[in-house]
Amino acid sequence: MVALKRFRATGPSFADLVPYAGLVDNGVLLLKDGSLMAGWYFAGPDSESATDLERNELSRQINAILSRLGTGWMIQVEAIRVPTVDYPTPDKCHFPDPVTRAIDAERRAHFGREQGHFESKHAIILTYRPLESKKTALSKYIYSDEESRKKSYADTVLFVFRNAVREIEQYLANTLSIARMLTREVRERGGERVARYDDLLQFVRFCITGRAIRFACPKCRCISTGWQRLSWNMA
Repeated sequence: MVALKRFRATGPSFADLVPYAGLVDNGVLLLKDGSLMAGWYFAGPDSESATDLERNELSRQINAILSRLGTGWMIQVEAIRVPTVDYPTPDKCHFPDPVTRAIDAERRAHFGREQGHFESKHAIILTYRPLESKKTALSKYIYSDEESRKKSYADTVLFVFRNAVREIEQYLANTLSIARMLTREVRERGGERVARYDDLLQFVRFCITGRAIRFACPKCRCISTGWQRLSWNMA
């Protein structure tokens, strides 16, 4: 018999290195250290046509919004380039004369024929790591009513995270064009099957692999300790 022990890899695998555990709510990703993650795609005003005063004021407003988060939060801002083949169809273009219509038709043909067309997408990711349960148990019984004491620690953390995310989204919507990364249902096979595609998981996969491949969420539950009752049923 051949001794295979020296050929076996004993170090951590890729699955051990990535911190993601599973979905616990629509648009909320649980990490292995107990943190919660949510994200948005966003677009700001045209910075090229804005004055220095306008750019500074926009930065001030965004900084004031994010500073409301306090401790325990991490903010990531990402810019990604994704391939695109989308070009407005002729029925959606309204050029007043034959010359501009001919220019548009030439650009449409070039856009559909050539490779290497990309568009930029910007994302903001919020990650919240709550205090350990034992550190907050005493304050929970001192400052909370009897009904709230019946809730599990996971319930409380998810409730706090949802409220904070909703508040930040409301404030950011006043200064930026944002779209929350959520799970969306799509009917396939002529409506016979309902598939779920999660924007946040899609974004994480793209950041890891660099490939913008659409994939359906598996029909399973997140069974991480402490979150089983809150797990979002993907089936």
